[in-house]
Amino acid sequence: MCTQENTKMETIPYFDAHCDTITKFRPLRKNSCQVDLERLSGHRPSAQIFSVWAPDFLANGWYTMPVLKHLRRELKRNEDLVCLCVSAQEARQAAEAGRVAAFLSVEGAELLDCSAARLHAAYDLGVRMVNITWNRDNVLAGAAMDGEGGLTPRGRAFVRGCQQLGIAVDVSHLSDTGFWDVMRVAERPVLASHSNARALCGHKRNLTDAQFRAIIHNGGVAGINLYPEFLGRGRDVEAAADHMEYFLSLGGRKNICLGCDFDGVDELPAGIRGVQDVDLLYTVMRSRGWSPAILEDIFYNNLLRFLEEAL
Repeated sequence: MCTQENTKMETIPYFDAHCDTITKFRPLRKNSCQVDLERLSGHRPSAQIFSVWAPDFLANGWYTMPVLKHLRRELKRNEDLVCLCVSAQEARQAAEAGRVAAFLSVEGAELLDCSAARLHAAYDLGVRMVNITWNRDNVLAGAAMDGEGGLTPRGRAFVRGCQQLGIAVDVSHLSDTGFWDVMRVAERPVLASHSNARALCGHKRNLTDAQFRAIIHNGGVAGINLYPEFLGRGRDVEAAADHMEYFLSLGGRKNICLGCDFDGVDELPAGIRGVQDVDLLYTVMRSRGWSPAILEDIFYNNLLRFLEEAL
C-alpha cells in the first residue's frame, strides 16, 4: 500500500532509472503514491528518471506532449526541492545544491508516434531516454511480451536518431531479437532501465546472461526492478539482493543501477512501500558483506556515469 508517511531512513544515495509516478497525475511534492519529491529528498544525493507511460489506447503523441508539459510544470512549481536536468553535469549541480535531479523518459516510442519529428520535440522538452517498445509490438520493433520481431529498418533509423540527438536508448520491454539488433546498431551505451536476471527468474522481461554481458561490453547499465513477478524466488527484498549479486558475479559492478518501477507496479516486496524504504535493500546488501563503495556505485554512481556517456 502507498503511504503519505515520510519515515526516517538512512541517508543513502539514490538514483533510479524508472518510475511511472507522473502517470498517476498526483502532485509530485507530496502524494500517496510510491514516489514523491519530499521522500526523494530524504536521500543524499538523490535523482529520479520520471517516465511518461500510457495504456495502448492513449499511446500517441497527442497524449504525450501535454503530459510532458504537465510534468515540467510540476517540477518548476517545486524547484526548491527538484531541478529538471538534461545532463550528468546538471545532476551533479543539483546534488551540490541539495536538490533532487529529475530526468524525463518516454516508455514506448509509440507515445512519440515512432516519429523523428516527435522525438525532436520531446528532446526540446527535456526527454533524455526512450524505450523502443512497451508491451506491444510497434512499427519500430517487437516487444518482449508480444513477439520476437527485431528492429525494422525504421527502428534502426530511430535508434540511430536517438543516439545522434543524445537520447539514451532503453531496451527494457524489447524482444530478445530486438535487443540484439539494438546492440549491433548502437554507437553509444544503452540501458535496460528496469530488468532483472533471467537466470534467477525466467520471465522474458528479464535479461539473459549474454544480454547483460553485452550491456557490460557496451558500457551500459541494467536497473534492478522490485516487481515481485520479475524477482521470483521469495519475491522479497532478499530476492532483489540476489539479482544484484548475480549481476555482480557476471562482472557488472559498474553496470548495475536501480530501476525500481515505482508506481508502475501494483505489488512490492514486503517492507517496501515506496522510495522511502529503499534503504532496506541497501541494508540487506551491507549485511551480505558488500562495501559502501560498491553500493554507492549501484545506488547512484553507475547511472550517473552512464548518462554522462550516453547523452
